[in-house]
Amino acid sequence: MKKLCILWLLFSSLATAAPWQVASRLQTFHHGDRQLVTRIYYPTHASGQPQSIEHSQIFNGINALPDAPPAIGHFPLVILSHGSGGNHGNQAWLAQALVRQGVIVAAANHPGSTTGNSVPAQSVLLWQQTQDISALLDAMLNDSTWQPRVNTQAIGVMGHSKGGYSAIATIGGQVVLQDFIAGCQRQPQSPNCQFYQEVKLTNVPAAAFNANYTDTRFQFAVALDPGMVPYLTPASLRQLNAPLLIVAAQHYMPGNADNGLGSSALAAYHGQHPITAVTLPGTNHFDFLPLCSSTALAILAQEDETVICASTATQRERAHQQTIKTILAFIQPWLSTQSGNQ
Repeated sequence: MKKLCILWLLFSSLATAAPWQVASRLQTFHHGDRQLVTRIYYPTHASGQPQSIEHSQIFNGINALPDAPPAIGHFPLVILSHGSGGNHGNQAWLAQALVRQGVIVAAANHPGSTTGNSVPAQSVLLWQQTQDISALLDAMLNDSTWQPRVNTQAIGVMGHSKGGYSAIATIGGQVVLQDFIAGCQRQPQSPNCQFYQEVKLTNVPAAAFNANYTDTRFQFAVALDPGMVPYLTPASLRQLNAPLLIVAAQHYMPGNADNGLGSSALAAYHGQHPITAVTLPGTNHFDFLPLCSSTALAILAQEDETVICASTATQRERAHQQTIKTILAFIQPWLSTQSGNQ
C-alpha cells in the first residue's frame, strides 16, 4: 500500500509539472564545405527575462532565454528542416512547443536553399539538404554539450515543404529524376517545378537524385505539407525506416482555390511502418510559417510575395495550434521516455 501511494504521488507530480523553460543558442557546424548555421532550442531550469528571437520585418519571433544552461537529463532530439528559401527560424513556433515538452530541437540553414541564398541550380540538388540533416545529427551527437543530453532512442526529424520532403527522404523516401523531369515538362507551373524552370534538369546527376538516403538513427518523422509528393515512389514509401506523420494543408494557395499538394494520399502506401496523414481544414501551405508582423504585407507587396502572409493571424495561429496538438499526440511514445527528467 505504501509503494502504491509513493507511485501515485510520483505520477501526480509529473502530470502537473510545469512545462520546461525555453532556451536558445546559435551554433555553427560544418558538413564538408557546407556551413550549417544552426539555431538550437532546448529545455532549461534557468529563470530570467526571455528575449525575442528569430523576429524579422516579415515574421514574429518567439521568446526564449538566450544561451541559458541546458537542463540535465536525457531528452528526445528533433532535427528540424526548413522549406525552400526559408531558414532556421521558420518553425520556431513549433520548436518552442516541443521544448516546453522536454525536447531538444536543432534547425540549420541549408546552403543554397535558405533566406538570402536560395539558388535554383543548388536547391534542385535535393539530397544535399537530406544529407545536412544527417550531418547535423552527427554534430549534435559528437558535441560535448548535447551528446550527454540526447536520448538516442528518441530521435526524430521534422520539416516543412522542401524540408518535409527531406524528412521523408531521411527515413527512406526516394524520388526518380526522370519522373520529375517528365512531370515538370507537363506542368512547369506546378509548385514542385516552378522554382526550377531555369534549371536544365537533365544535367542533374541522376544517381545522386535517385539514391536512398535512409538514416536508421531516426525513430520518427513529421512532414508539414511536404514537397515532391508526386515523385516519391510507392515502393520506397512501403519500406520507410520509421513511422511518418504528414500534416497537410487543405490548399496550396490562400483563398481555397486549389486542392493542395496531395500529401495526404501518401498514407495509402504505408508498409512496414505506418504513414499517418492529417489534413487541416481551411489552411494553406504558408500557414506553417510564423505569424506575420504588422509590416509584412507592405514589404512583401514590393516583391509581389503577399501570398506568404495572406492568412489572417487567427487562421495561422489556429493552424499552428492544430499542428502542435497533432504532432505531440504522434510523438507521445518518445516523449514518455524522458518523463523522469524533471
